[in-house]
Amino acid sequence: MENVTQIDRAEISHAMPYRWVILGLCVCCFLFTFITRFTWPPLIPVVVPILGMSMSQAGAYMSAFYMGYVITQIPAGVLSDRFGVRLILGVSLILEGISTSSMGFMNSYETGFLLRVIAGFGAGAVYSSCSLALMEWFPARERGRAFGVFLAAPSGGILMTNWFVPPLNSLVGWQGAFKSVGLLTFTAGILVLLLMRSSGQIKSQEKTLLGGFKVIAGSKGLILTALSGFCLMWLELGTATWANAHIKKLGFSVAEAGYVMMSYGAGGIIAPLLSGVVSDWTGQRKWLVIAAYLMSAPLCVIFGYQNTLGLLAGIGFILGFTSYIANPQLTVLISQFAGKEWAATANGTSNFVFQLASMIGPFILGWSIDVTQSFSIVWWMLAAGPLLGILFMLPVRQDETRAAA
Repeated sequence: MENVTQIDRAEISHAMPYRWVILGLCVCCFLFTFITRFTWPPLIPVVVPILGMSMSQAGAYMSAFYMGYVITQIPAGVLSDRFGVRLILGVSLILEGISTSSMGFMNSYETGFLLRVIAGFGAGAVYSSCSLALMEWFPARERGRAFGVFLAAPSGGILMTNWFVPPLNSLVGWQGAFKSVGLLTFTAGILVLLLMRSSGQIKSQEKTLLGGFKVIAGSKGLILTALSGFCLMWLELGTATWANAHIKKLGFSVAEAGYVMMSYGAGGIIAPLLSGVVSDWTGQRKWLVIAAYLMSAPLCVIFGYQNTLGLLAGIGFILGFTSYIANPQLTVLISQFAGKEWAATANGTSNFVFQLASMIGPFILGWSIDVTQSFSIVWWMLAAGPLLGILFMLPVRQDETRAAA
């Protein structure tokens, strides 16, 4: 009875009203990492001819961002577990904002590549740090919903960049678009420094990198879930990178391509919100992931063969919805496999695995476009990701989460 009371008290202490401020700040942080990274795809058709870039180089700009992003994941997770999240998150967004604004001054491919790497460094701490904050502040019964709201941010970033970047390009040019996005991200970093708090319940300076890796290596479920997330990211990031250029090549304008991707992003916003609630209610996180993968693979191919704006937008919405169902489930599973004490390290490490797909995918897909002079093979390559992800998810045992949680 004493143990139950202690658990109840811990649940109550977490369920403070300020948790909603923490959730809002985490969403803001994560949203801006996606706004900065996805400012580039709508501008590809504009900037590529100006700077004389190939499609492989255009794709490499996304890969460059993820080079910095991937390198930062594990150390940022360890630092967040050890020292808390406020300073790391604030400084990360400020760095990302400065480097993104500087893209407005680039005059060569090499300069832009370096700035994208630096922006990735800034963004790399956000996912693991925010995951730790949500694990600290939200009780287990609310985590599906909390992570569902948090993981609506990637799609929100896609929607917002496709909503305001094309008009910004028309109004102030592509240089002004980068400067504006960078300034907004810098301001978000200052806001985080002022308002973010840590509950302090699981921060410890006794934690080590080796200790975190022992926890991760000892969890088969965590490893398999991370590999499955790699397969999902292959689909999601590849679609977000190349769909604009594909639609533009079909003869539509930059604004019309942005409209289609706004539909895709809208589906991706709604899906994690609903799936977070459903997973809290049913507890079937693994099977929600598998169902999402089964639906996403054929929809990706169908989307790639449409040539009317209405069908592109409609199927894009459904594709965004189905593919983003899985996002909160993967994060909650990984967090529970590791437990609160190592949530940031586990999510940093798993996101390192996820983002390897983001780092290599855009370049490989861009190379296939250069070789074939067509986007048709891209959609089949993207659809292979979730099919492979199903094979990784099938052996995962959800009951492993009970001991860890």
